[in-house]
Amino acid sequence: MEAACRTLGGERLDTATTAADWTACRDQRLPWFTDRAADQGLWRLSVPQTAPVLALPVGVAAPLVEWHGGQRWVQAGADQAQALCAAVAQVGGHATLFQAAEADGAVTASSLALPAPLQRIHQRLKAEFDPAGIFNRGGMSAGF
Repeated sequence: MEAACRTLGGERLDTATTAADWTACRDQRLPWFTDRAADQGLWRLSVPQTAPVLALPVGVAAPLVEWHGGQRWVQAGADQAQALCAAVAQVGGHATLFQAAEADGAVTASSLALPAPLQRIHQRLKAEFDPAGIFNRGGMSAGF
């Protein structure tokens, strides 16, 4: 840890000071999540942790990066969905529309551009943990 701190720089904060921020990030209550325009959806990008900076579509601001780069959140309009999914697919990842751009704040989840092997893994996990198909019907994709 000490070596990483020397290399990366920055200011070291204790856990008690940062716990509220980490909880707010987990619960998507940080201003980055809550202060988005009504026409912007919230997208979760799952990419390999070694993926480079993505070539995001014009008009999409810099992402909020988590999980050592493996999860990146962006705000994008519906007109940017195809280009966003293509950028993520180029690095071996997939994009999920986590919250639609709706004034009423309704949460939706719609996974796009899952590679076929990952789709099969998702389907097998869902079948194993939810054999009756009760939970989150259609939440991952139209197939399950």
